Order: sequence, then structure tokens, then C-alpha cells
Amino acid sequence: MRKVFTHLLLLFQIGIMACNEEPNNKSESFKGVNTKPKTVESKPTLPAIANNAASEVALSFMNNYKAHCDSASKSMDTGKWIEFNPLLTPSFKITYKKLVDEAFKTDPELGLDADPIFDAQDYPDEGFILLENGENGYVTLQGKDWPDFKLVVKVIQANNNWLVDGAGIINVPEEKRVKRL
Repeated sequence: MRKVFTHLLLLFQIGIMACNEEPNNKSESFKGVNTKPKTVESKPTLPAIANNAASEVALSFMNNYKAHCDSASKSMDTGKWIEFNPLLTPSFKITYKKLVDEAFKTDPELGLDADPIFDAQDYPDEGFILLENGENGYVTLQGKDWPDFKLVVKVIQANNNWLVDGAGIINVPEEKRVKRL
């Protein structure tokens, strides 16, 4: 019963954040990033002034995703967490769901053999830091405690808000991904 209550409370909080119309919507769970898009109008380049905002969104999402994956109880299924996450574009959510659904159709017992967002089976224990703001909306992060673990996150601007449109193998072209040995 406690898990059901916790799940409902989390859904309610995410719903409140998503419905908030104030332009400076600040939320503890997403580290104060303004996340309310009305329609998605993408601008793939990162002007110098926007680099901090775009990289902040990429860092915020990946560190929150890592925390979600670490949570022992996982009060919310990862698919639902992705679906209700206001830092993600609709394209990211659709691609993630399609990829996971197809993997479970192919192999109902295992599904994917790695996490598609981390593009790996493991991930840094301490989270991520910014390595570089790349061109055309690609931000490279690295593990705080695992400097060799690097990850590319794609961000776009939608109605003056930066949103994550790709991470790992989700909407990131193979040539932009970090090569793993």
C-alpha cells in the first residue's frame, strides 16, 4: 500500500510541475530548470550565451536519471518516469518507448542488454559533470568518479526552454556517440 501511495504522490507532484504556467517554475526534483514547453520548436545550435542553460538541463536530466536508477524501491517504473519527465521532448519519449517495446518483443525475458540512456550496462556512482558543450546541441558529460565514462546528450530549444531530445542511443546518431571498447 505504501508503494502505491508513494507512486501516486510522485505522479501528482510531476503533474503539478508539468501544469505550472509560471515562466520561472522552480522544482527541487529537477534542480530549478524551467521546463514548461507549450509546443516543440527546435533550434539545434547552441549559441555561446545558451551553453550554460543547455548543459544545465543535460546535467540535471542525467543526474536525476542516475538517481532514479539508484533508487532501491523505484516507486515509479522507468517507462513512466520517462513519460512524465518535463525535461524530455515528445520525440525522446516516443523513441525510448518504441525501443524498449521492440526489445521486449524480441526477447521477453531480457529486453535490452544495456540501458539505452546510459548506452551501457553500468554507470558512474557519483553522477555526471560537464565535459564539453559541443556543436549543434550535443553536450558531452563524464562520470565524476569515472572520468573514462563519457556520454553524449542532445538538447534542443523549445519555446525558450532547453529540453533533452537524446541521450545514449536515444536520438543520438552513431557518429556522435562515445565509442566504447
